[in-house]
Amino acid sequence: MLDHLEKLEEIFRELSRGRHLSAADGDLFAALDKHPSDYQALFKRLGFDLVCDARGFYYFFGARATANNVNRLALFLYILIDWLADNGEGITAALAGKSFNLNELPHLSSERYRGYLSHVGITTEQDLGETIRTMENFGFLAQSSDGTFRLLPPAHRIVDACVAAGVDADKNAVEAAEC
Repeated sequence: MLDHLEKLEEIFRELSRGRHLSAADGDLFAALDKHPSDYQALFKRLGFDLVCDARGFYYFFGARATANNVNRLALFLYILIDWLADNGEGITAALAGKSFNLNELPHLSSERYRGYLSHVGITTEQDLGETIRTMENFGFLAQSSDGTFRLLPPAHRIVDACVAAGVDADKNAVEAAEC
């Protein structure tokens, strides 16, 4: 019955640790993408909600991640997007896989960004590198051996969470002002 679900154990292991699988994951993604509804049904019986995002990636809804990791990843991406906007570049190219050089990131180059990052425990190049490795482990970006990385489609999920948080914050501010 489950014979047609290729790489089931590997797919489950990666998704259950919080990884987002996209085309960059090669054969794991290809196997999952062949029979998504079958994988969804099986995982649902096991208590997991497999989400197939229309932008080309899969993840378990509610997969565990520490609040500090989420904050670090969101802030990393926010700073990258803010820096691009300040330099007249749009986020579309960044989210579409533009390459970035690790040595040219703005994150620790300005007092403003260093101040933001200190709130989530990123104060050194080593901390920044660990955040990038975490993003790679969760499937949000792919690193190359030449010191560059590119964002993968699952990075949209971080952007979505930031937008939702901003909408919630705006709504709360409006409700507080009405009281």
